[in-house]
Amino acid sequence: MKSIDKLKRLTGENVNKAPSADNSGEEQQQNRATAERLRQLDDLRHRIETVVNRSRSPNKADLAGAKTRGNQGLIEILSGEEIENEHGRFFLVSKLIRGSSRHGHRNIRDAFDFNADAAAMLANHPGIREYCSSDALFLDTETTGLSGGTGTMAFLIGLGWFEEGHFHVHQILARDFGEEKAALAYLKEIAERKKFLVTFNGKAFDINLLTTRFILNRIQADLAGLPHLDLLFPSRRILGHRLENCRLITLETDVLGVQREGDIPGWEIPQRYFDWLRKRDPLLLADIFEHNRLDVISMATLTAHLTEILDARAIEQYVKTDDYLAAAGLLLKRSETESVEKILSIFQGNSCSDYSMQSKKKLAQLYKRTGRLDDAAKIWQDMAACSPVSFYAVSELAKWLEHRIRDYSAAKLLVEQALHKENIFSEDERESIQHRLKRLNTRLAAKPFIKKDDP
Repeated sequence: MKSIDKLKRLTGENVNKAPSADNSGEEQQQNRATAERLRQLDDLRHRIETVVNRSRSPNKADLAGAKTRGNQGLIEILSGEEIENEHGRFFLVSKLIRGSSRHGHRNIRDAFDFNADAAAMLANHPGIREYCSSDALFLDTETTGLSGGTGTMAFLIGLGWFEEGHFHVHQILARDFGEEKAALAYLKEIAERKKFLVTFNGKAFDINLLTTRFILNRIQADLAGLPHLDLLFPSRRILGHRLENCRLITLETDVLGVQREGDIPGWEIPQRYFDWLRKRDPLLLADIFEHNRLDVISMATLTAHLTEILDARAIEQYVKTDDYLAAAGLLLKRSETESVEKILSIFQGNSCSDYSMQSKKKLAQLYKRTGRLDDAAKIWQDMAACSPVSFYAVSELAKWLEHRIRDYSAAKLLVEQALHKENIFSEDERESIQHRLKRLNTRLAAKPFIKKDDP
């Protein structure tokens, strides 16, 4: 039943009823009151019908006008342009970041020629060794949701690459859901010119999402097939020891020297896009573009910083001792022994007393794992002379004296002094040292001293 019919039933009106000619004055007055009510009801029906019809049939001219004004505003505010291809239209912002431009501690040109061998080690992908820095495509997306899934769309795709000493940033915007296919086709075109990807957490999120969107839009693209350096994992291994977390913005602040002002938080970005779809206010997207642009540039400078650590040539004031040691540990795990030696050479000629106890321990462990026991022993001796006595240093040095030097007397003296010096041994550690002392006494009783080169 229509809303108008319901109103008639509720009011009990009968539009076909007409007043008789012999009505009394009172009846005429009632009829006039009834007529006034009917007029008011007609007016109310008209208003309701207007609202209902408006909700059913939006004013297409108004919507088209809002879109036009919004798109023109994007061009004016972001200095972008509308691009058209065989799949439709999208919005593109292209910026050239000159090599002399500063980003944190460095000029952009300083990040250009990063070591591809080191990048391959960071990615654990030997194929990247065959390329150079200009073959890399830096990629970051802004999406309609943070959890992924087939309902999530990458409405803004930021791309960056090095070319002729400068850094190029292209930002692809799907101004509404209908422009996604055209935007993805442009991404495919750019990606096919490059040899490998660089992302931050792209393996877990960006690339999987884009692969899904390519499939849903029936575009043949093998983005996931490109060699891929995901900076999140090596950042955790090399820099995570001294950071509160390994978010890109934390790395920017504490490692790269980048300070963002008025940056939009990531969790706010999806709602901003939905607001744009309703209001077509370009100012809603301006902060998102800036956030995305900085992400792309920071990935380039972070790549340079990490490869310089692996290449043992990072700028001294921006790298910590433990960064190098963590990098050496990562390389050793990946059997890159030559690169490990290159990093360890940094510590030659430096006084071990300049390093923290934790750094000394890490360096000694690396020397031991690479077979440089004599170098490790120098560090153990330095650590054993400190107070309180380190169980690790005493234990390792005693084993070196006993099994390599075969100087049982020196080993026994070391252990006895450690037990009497200030220490923080646990019960298990104390029991271990006492067991070693007992064994050394047995050896000395049998043969007091045997040099390692004795027949």
